[in-house]
Amino acid sequence: MADNGAADRLNAYLAQVRHRPFAWHAWDCLQFTNEAWRAMHGQGWADDWLGRYTAGGLYMRRDALRAEFGFQTIQEAIASKLEPVAGIPPRGALVASDQVRAWVIGLGLGLALGKRAAFLGKSGVITVPINTICGAWREK
Repeated sequence: MADNGAADRLNAYLAQVRHRPFAWHAWDCLQFTNEAWRAMHGQGWADDWLGRYTAGGLYMRRDALRAEFGFQTIQEAIASKLEPVAGIPPRGALVASDQVRAWVIGLGLGLALGKRAAFLGKSGVITVPINTICGAWREK
């Protein structure tokens, strides 16, 4: 996280949404992380993806997502926008885990918080140990 104010903005954002649970089509992990990014950096990391991953009121299947976005994996797609991070990601980095509820893409997207990472759960924001992540990205 480049500036100290971004950490404060992330904390305020997480406090604001902490009790807002995952909701299909209304509040998913892409929306959760995109809005966190907007709070920290002034714009979402995936603004141009919003609304493009559903069709007919349902989430698109993986093959349809590949055709729509032109990437074989979500990791490739994210790396086209953000810089991959090796090792422990900095606070505020986008992270992915297959150890949380993985929904449609096989991974949950969240945010690095230091020794833990924040993800959306049934009752709101949950945190898990950072060693449960399988990918991380930061601003390019």
